[in-house]
Amino acid sequence: EEVFLDTRPLIRTVLDGFNVCIFAYGQTGSGKTYTMVSSKEDWGVNYRALHDLFHIAQNRKGSMTYEIGVQMVEIYNEQVRDLLTCHGSQKRYPFC
Repeated sequence: EEVFLDTRPLIRTVLDGFNVCIFAYGQTGSGKTYTMVSSKEDWGVNYRALHDLFHIAQNRKGSMTYEIGVQMVEIYNEQVRDLLTCHGSQKRYPFC
């Protein structure tokens, strides 16, 4: 929650037309996945950001229309993995 609150102003610039990238970097086991994804009971930065953006977009639907696109990738051992795919060995998250 603390990381999300620190990054929320930047994340919200998406609604002004800016591209935003949240980049988590660190050693294996340092908590990057927990910070970004966390669990169904305690959302990470990714879920909190999307919830916030869609909530604002819904509140502004009478005066503004938004198109929001999302990508989640992981670079591990020099391999890029699409984290939103739910196929094969890349199935890692509970929403798959």
